[in-house]
Amino acid sequence: MEFVNSVITNNICEFAGTIVEHALYPFQVDNNISDLESATRDLVALKEDVKTRIEIAERQNGFRTNQAVEWLNKVDTFEKEVEEIQENNHKRRRSFWSNYTTSSSAVKKLRDLRSLCDQKTTIEVTVDLPPPLSQKMPASSSKSPNLESALHYIKDNVHNIIGIWGMGGVGKTHLLEQINNELSGDPAFKVVVFVTCFKECSEENVQNKIIDKLILRRSDSMEQKQSTIYNFLKEKSFVILLDDLWGRIDLKTIGIPNPMKAIGTCKRKVVLTTRSTEVCGQMEVKKKIKVDVLSWDNAWSLFKEKVTEETIDSDPLIQKHAVAVVKELGGLPLALTTIGRAMHDKMDPREWEQAIVLLKQARLNDVEFSHLNQSVFHKLKFSYDSLKNDALRQCFLHCSLWPEDYQFQKDDLIQNWIGLGLIDEPKLQAAYDIGYCYIRRLQAVCLLEVGNNGNAMKMHDMIRDMALWIINSQKEYTNKWIVQAGTYQEKREIEISGETEKVSVMMNFASKISISITCSFTKLSTLFLNNNSIEDPKILRLELFSKLTFLDLSWNFLKAFPVEICKLVHLQFLNLSFNMSLKSLLPEKIETLINLKYLYLRKTQCTFSNRVLSKLKALRVLDLYDCYMVENFHEFLVLQDDLQCLPHFEALGITISSMNDFYEFSQKVSVPIRWLNICNYKESCLSFSSCFMGNSSMQSNLIFINITTMDSVEFVKFESTSENRKACHLERLENLFFQQMWNMKKVIWSDLDPKDVFPRLQFLSFGNCAELTSISWVINLPCIRRLELVGCKSMKQLIQIDELENRGLEVSQHSFPFLKIMSLDGNDELERISDPTITFPALECLNVIRCDKLKTLPFNPRTSSKKLRLIRGDEEWWNNVKMEDGTDKSSVQSFFKKR
Repeated sequence: MEFVNSVITNNICEFAGTIVEHALYPFQVDNNISDLESATRDLVALKEDVKTRIEIAERQNGFRTNQAVEWLNKVDTFEKEVEEIQENNHKRRRSFWSNYTTSSSAVKKLRDLRSLCDQKTTIEVTVDLPPPLSQKMPASSSKSPNLESALHYIKDNVHNIIGIWGMGGVGKTHLLEQINNELSGDPAFKVVVFVTCFKECSEENVQNKIIDKLILRRSDSMEQKQSTIYNFLKEKSFVILLDDLWGRIDLKTIGIPNPMKAIGTCKRKVVLTTRSTEVCGQMEVKKKIKVDVLSWDNAWSLFKEKVTEETIDSDPLIQKHAVAVVKELGGLPLALTTIGRAMHDKMDPREWEQAIVLLKQARLNDVEFSHLNQSVFHKLKFSYDSLKNDALRQCFLHCSLWPEDYQFQKDDLIQNWIGLGLIDEPKLQAAYDIGYCYIRRLQAVCLLEVGNNGNAMKMHDMIRDMALWIINSQKEYTNKWIVQAGTYQEKREIEISGETEKVSVMMNFASKISISITCSFTKLSTLFLNNNSIEDPKILRLELFSKLTFLDLSWNFLKAFPVEICKLVHLQFLNLSFNMSLKSLLPEKIETLINLKYLYLRKTQCTFSNRVLSKLKALRVLDLYDCYMVENFHEFLVLQDDLQCLPHFEALGITISSMNDFYEFSQKVSVPIRWLNICNYKESCLSFSSCFMGNSSMQSNLIFINITTMDSVEFVKFESTSENRKACHLERLENLFFQQMWNMKKVIWSDLDPKDVFPRLQFLSFGNCAELTSISWVINLPCIRRLELVGCKSMKQLIQIDELENRGLEVSQHSFPFLKIMSLDGNDELERISDPTITFPALECLNVIRCDKLKTLPFNPRTSSKKLRLIRGDEEWWNNVKMEDGTDKSSVQSFFKKR
């Protein structure tokens, strides 16, 4: 009975307590709501901790349990229900019953919350918190244009694979680090991973680095690692940053989901850096960003930062010397940083003077005093080592024989490579094709770069110094090359040892060059003496160099053919061009040059007796352009007969003067003419018929035509003949010049289309064609890359649509797809370049000089080239010029450079 009474008493007490609790609800509504909100915030924080722990487990190939999924769903539902209670609390009327209902709901939810907290302990995810997915690099400076461009392409929905390229040491890694810093914590990307690759980097290397960065579960097989990475990334927005890539790696093999197939709103981006545009192609890059060397201001600022102003200001001479050092380093950040640090404590001007001397001698390593494997040259040399074959490496090293800052014309460079035997190809045109491939490859890895015009290449100063360092430091070259080019010393003394193989003293403009030999036998095979002031070749003692195979004496002041050359029986390449005073008959003894393959006599006044050329049985190339002028058919036929006796002959350069019947000339040409100069034509119309252009010899060989000095000619006409209407194109012609055609008014097209006649024409020049009024037909040239007009004083507008339509010529919707350079100089009446509908999508450089009436440029949002980088002209002209349709000039203001 006592037990029963106790139970009844307890129930009565609990019931009474419940009644009291409920009775108090209306009076405790605010407190209960506040307790619920506070407890809910704690629950949400707990939920985020659980989600983080689940995510970490998933990175290590763990997975969330069903209990965990259910608990998270319950918490989400609970949050929504609490939001409803809060909303009802704000809307409730202050009555006894509404207070009771709201307070009661809050208390019930607090009980549910405690239950959820208790259930949380059953979720088994106990992994330590890892470092952030993206680790910030050292702090970067303000955003550069390249950084802004890269971030723009990363955040858009178009460019999924982005390539950053440029020469070694130019700052590609620094830019990628800046990108990493900018994206760290960016909510648009859940994962940002920075991976440093290397020259022999493989897919498995990249896999391991990504797994380490993301703290994923390690596996033994590549397939398992691929699955791990893919499963982690497949539903996330990510950016993979691959630094210093040297070849193609397969993203799919690594496990990186296809960037081109993003799911929903997820963004998949891969950004890579490389020294080679070829790698960009192999990786299917959708947008390339080139990192160039620093401008002078930025280079000077970086160098001062590394040296410190304390050092630079320590002596009035040091700042002067510091400027000279920065000029020598050519804006390359790696060199500026390394040398700047090396000069940090150099307070004596004499130390700076010595540094300049060493830099000029390509001895940068002696300045920086850094460990051998960390030197600037060793880092740059990776690009050289990556070249695909020894022939390409040799072609690169031979570029260092020319002076610093020299601009190579592509054909001239290839001509020398062929003459040096670096391109071993039995067919001349095939050899040139290989040479162009080599130039493109060297450009692709930034060992050569584009010069001031589209057909010129140059070496960066540091790259040339690196090449000379290779020559001077590697055993196979030590003491074998002497390079003293472009030093501008009137007197040069060259000492040749028994080991010397190559000597370059070109472009010194020296009149006195003495060569001494320290042994009785020399291996000298290559001798560059061009661009000096040599008059008497006897001082050179050429007869002593019996092994000589390559001799360049062009651009000197020779007055007679050096007979000593005839003793050089191994000679294969001889260039005497641009010795304008050379008035000489080729000696009979030249027949002893039984190995001579390449003979260049351009711009000389050399002559030769009958049959002397026929004795040079190895001859492949004879360049008599602007030298030996053929004035009648008999003279040409005699020359042709001599050359037809040569079994290996492939290319002739020749000037035709006063030969008025081109039809007869074209029918009789059977030797391969490569360079053709036509002058002194006496009729009013110079007609090129399809018979001339249809000649198989002309089609397969001509690459250059210059039409010049014709006072009588008013019209140049390209016309077809009924029997040759289909065979009317010069398939290899790349250069066409009209010069000193003072009275030429028009170029007429009769039943021919320019694109059919000149399918590969790249460079078109009009010089001093004072009466010429329009060149609208050039719009139909499919491959034109460079257009030049100088002294065309009657020209008002270059391209006129009406003129094209009136003449029945096709007007393309996509005009000038490849035109990169346009140069306008001394065109007094020129008011306009083209009609507004004409576009210039590939234009990179516009030069405008002495064209004062040209007030409008053909640039507007539709026609402007996205590749435009340079507008060069006078400042006064630029201040007055406007854009097409009144477009704001500020969009191209940064491209203007005062000439």
